Amino acid sequence: MKVIFRSKDFASVDGSGFGFNHRRPMTNSWQYQGRVQHRQWQGTYECEWEQNVSKGRQPELLWTVNGDARLFGLAAGLKSKGFTVDVEPE
Repeated sequence: MKVIFRSKDFASVDGSGFGFNHRRPMTNSWQYQGRVQHRQWQGTYECEWEQNVSKGRQPELLWTVNGDARLFGLAAGLKSKGFTVDVEPE
């Protein structure tokens, strides 16, 4: 399954206690990947800064987390912190 959400920065996600770690750059300088390691769920993620942002709007990070059905717990936790979350089956 996939959990997709947006954030304004890395700190709001890294400091959330949801297990996002091991972030490293990908081929493009605005793309990153890493792991989600929590006692209740595990997965991998990719995130990237939005490239086409309308005038007057701040760019956001688009996060895509891949893993098994335990990621429903992550999605619920993110929603409780105020993130808008989409969940897609794979």
